[in-house]
Amino acid sequence: MTQLDDLEAIDRLDTLDVLGAMEDFAEQLRTGWELGNAVESLPSEEGVDSVAILGMGGSGSAGDIARVVAEPRIPVPFRVFKGYGELPSWIGRNSLVIASSYSGNTEETLEVLTKAHERGARIVTISSGGQLEQLAVDFGAAHVKVPEGHQPRASLGYLAMPVLSVLSRMELIPEESADVAETVRTVATICEDCHRQNPQSENPAKGLAARLAGKLPLIYGGIGIGAAAAYRFKCDLNEYAKMHAFSNEIPEANHNEIVGFESPDYAADLVVVYLRDIDEHPRIAQRFEIFDRLISKGISDSITIQSTGTSPLARILSLVAVTQFAAIYAGLALDVDPGPVEPIENLKRELNKEER
Repeated sequence: MTQLDDLEAIDRLDTLDVLGAMEDFAEQLRTGWELGNAVESLPSEEGVDSVAILGMGGSGSAGDIARVVAEPRIPVPFRVFKGYGELPSWIGRNSLVIASSYSGNTEETLEVLTKAHERGARIVTISSGGQLEQLAVDFGAAHVKVPEGHQPRASLGYLAMPVLSVLSRMELIPEESADVAETVRTVATICEDCHRQNPQSENPAKGLAARLAGKLPLIYGGIGIGAAAAYRFKCDLNEYAKMHAFSNEIPEANHNEIVGFESPDYAADLVVVYLRDIDEHPRIAQRFEIFDRLISKGISDSITIQSTGTSPLARILSLVAVTQFAAIYAGLALDVDPGPVEPIENLKRELNKEER
């Protein structure tokens, strides 16, 4: 296993410099917000009665984060769609549909967006180019063009922040500039704390990664902010560390998954991570404490990560920032390159051989 303070080994393993992209995450958030503010020809906000985000992978995760931040304040239903298939009957002329794909070529998103256009939905697209940008031209839709050359999962700021900017500009949520400024400051501090130059003894992400490497992480967050961050962390561990991980939300996991910890067969491999929000419901807080106590004999370790910041945006992205650093470091600790995701590319190539 690689020592996480061995900077030469990190540079050698991380061929795509995904750690460097993460170290610039605060600036990426700022840029993503500005890109959303700069886009022209947004659709009319008058009469909008629903919002749908279309996206897979990192784009879908960006939609989840935007939904968690916006949903308590937006006056219309807000849903994230990940996949193929028919849109719900309520998607129509008064729906705002935001389609996001970093490459612009995600087939599920392109298919569903075309169906939304056929229903007359009001469309905004987000990509670095590709077919999605061309569809925006064809449909006469507003397009947020984000910088090229990044991994989709390392582009969260470019994908999530324009969604919130568009919603704010269309007056579907309150003006967000103050929350964005606080979020950038909060995340910048985390990026300093988790920077590769910061030794493991003082680096929360390296410390978390060292406890997860070689284990099976089960990640729990309270419904809303914690749960969205938990799912994002699960996906980051899959892609950056090439390891299995699973996520669930509290209280739902208290109604089913808790029973699984009665099996002692794999307890030594299980590490539970709790992503806690400083503003979680009091009963959620109690459930976390009781849950941890009851499952303690069925796991090898448990770790709690607490959100920081004041606004919902700062709090969720504080959790995402620490855990995304940790996922990258976990991959490096396991001597794997955190950048390439060859199984995903292999699956796409196999799909392209098949007729639709």
